[in-house]
Amino acid sequence: MMRGVFIRRKSRRLAEVEVDGQIIEAYISNGIDIEFLKNGATCFLREAGNTNRRTSFDLYSVYDQDTLVCVDAKEPLRIAEKWCSEKCNNEGKQVSFYADVKGMALLAMNRENHDIVIQVMGTSFVDNRVAYLPEIPSTALNERLMSLLWMKERRQDPRLLIVVCRDDADSFFANKEVDPYFAGLLSSVKEADIPIEVLSCSVDASGMKPKKIIPFS
Repeated sequence: MMRGVFIRRKSRRLAEVEVDGQIIEAYISNGIDIEFLKNGATCFLREAGNTNRRTSFDLYSVYDQDTLVCVDAKEPLRIAEKWCSEKCNNEGKQVSFYADVKGMALLAMNRENHDIVIQVMGTSFVDNRVAYLPEIPSTALNERLMSLLWMKERRQDPRLLIVVCRDDADSFFANKEVDPYFAGLLSSVKEADIPIEVLSCSVDASGMKPKKIIPFS
């Protein structure tokens, strides 16, 4: 990781960051307007594996006051893979990634000749130590919840794992003021007995790690 100072959001997907007195560009994988992405915030960049881009750095994490928050949209899936792999290896199960026809990344665990499908969502947003989704209305998130209900109706075994990309949250809630439809769908998922887990993570200069399961209200 490379430490820097966030200067500005040059575009929806590009940031300017000062590192050792030089201004470099970094890719922002999260296209949502994040309040704590502001001039002067300490941040960390990670060198990207893809060299065929305008910049070879990803904006990985940024301080929100005293809390370091991961803003790399790819990390919740990596954390989910790690968390589920360790959990399932103890049960003698295998974990693998795949993507559905809409490009929504899922985790699938093989259990006695049928799949446990785990839908993964990530959030960087906390209000008074309560994590939440969504920050803005999101068709993609609603479609993911609908896919869980669809799978349940077809006697599959879907699960939902919400990854909180910071360690200052004690619980999670659906932000019905921003998107009542999302909140209603999440309630339907819960009522359908689809397991929901919310995983809080610790974030430091070396990256993000699973921490603990927190309540969903």
